[in-house]
Amino acid sequence: MKLEEFLKLIAEGESERIEFKARPTKDIHKEICALANAHGGYIIIGIKKDGTPIGCDAKEAREQISQALLSIIPPVRVKTHTVKLEDKEFLVIEVPKSKTLCTVGGVAYIRIGNSIRPLSIQEIIMLSTELGALTWDEVPVEPLSKAKSEYIEWFFNAMEKARGRKIPKEDWNRYLRSIKAVKGKKLTNAGVLFFTDVEDMPHAGGRIIYMEGDEPKAVKEFHGPVWKVIDEMFNELERGFKWFEVTVGVKRVRIPEYPLRAVREAIINAFAHRNYAISSDVRVFVYSDKLVIKNPGGLMPGVDLNDPEHVPRNPVLSQLLYDSGYIEKYGYGIRMIRSECKKHGLVEVEFKNRANAFEVIFRKRTEELLDEKDKMILELLSEPRSSTELGSALHLSKPAVVSRLERLMNLGLVKKIGSGRNTRYVRI
Repeated sequence: MKLEEFLKLIAEGESERIEFKARPTKDIHKEICALANAHGGYIIIGIKKDGTPIGCDAKEAREQISQALLSIIPPVRVKTHTVKLEDKEFLVIEVPKSKTLCTVGGVAYIRIGNSIRPLSIQEIIMLSTELGALTWDEVPVEPLSKAKSEYIEWFFNAMEKARGRKIPKEDWNRYLRSIKAVKGKKLTNAGVLFFTDVEDMPHAGGRIIYMEGDEPKAVKEFHGPVWKVIDEMFNELERGFKWFEVTVGVKRVRIPEYPLRAVREAIINAFAHRNYAISSDVRVFVYSDKLVIKNPGGLMPGVDLNDPEHVPRNPVLSQLLYDSGYIEKYGYGIRMIRSECKKHGLVEVEFKNRANAFEVIFRKRTEELLDEKDKMILELLSEPRSSTELGSALHLSKPAVVSRLERLMNLGLVKKIGSGRNTRYVRI
């Protein structure tokens, strides 16, 4: 480690990722475990809590750390750096974020702020599913009698239509057991999500939140089997999408404000890959200029947004969605969304992955539909004006101005206020 980097860490002070210690303590193994279970970070030996550098015997400290690491299961592969500043030595312990849940004496610790504490059972389940150490959707939870026969029949009909695979009715239960939607005489979590109304799992549904600026204007909630929620949420969004005309070559074509296949794929992915151990639903935020689809749970460890591979958090649910035609092929979703946005031409997409959450953001590029007259109208509408006032300012006829205003309203850039002779238009 370079001296500049070391001084920068000291200057940052203690935080969720940085811990100062004058000497290695008897609980140093718990500190390392807690950092590894959180986001990783640094423990600097030879710095007092107030940030005063006092130095340490780096060789002795390293030996103590090596001994402490033996009690962490699974082992954490830390890096140690000896740094010299003036006549003092310091030991920096670089702790990586663990790919599995670490424990000390059977207890898992987590770092919150500047302190550590044991994880609760619910937190252990949530973190284990986030890290892929626990496959939540394979756990048997409800009696098979809870499954609705019409939902099972729908599934096998959908499989025949989507995959050309017809399974005789007498073999339905055998197939569901083979893919682990059923274990013994119980539905697994995936089976509950697909073949019941999911009444005891309210956070498994979704909601659409219509925004006005930064404030929610209206909310619509969706509950039921996961495939039904996906369909209902997409249909609700599609009904609300504006359509506009663009010129392609010599033809005028109508396109929706967002690419339909990409939006549907993003909703499917949100339910297929979310972390169901987190008590939060899938949310879609509808703004005037963007659409945000947010699900609990980040990407699985090792998945790269620039080169995504299929690493399912919910393998049974993914298989059910594939069989019934919702997932086209594994590992294709992000690529397809990017491709559809590129073909659409008027929307750009951004993916945000962070701890316990994943977002797909579709942003309109409506400026590419505007000519100079449109831009002048938008400038004039910084305050409410009538179509007559706009016509006079731009030397356009009233029908020409009204036509442009209607198109700008369809693009979500202008709104109409008042009625009759009091009608005015204003920029949103």
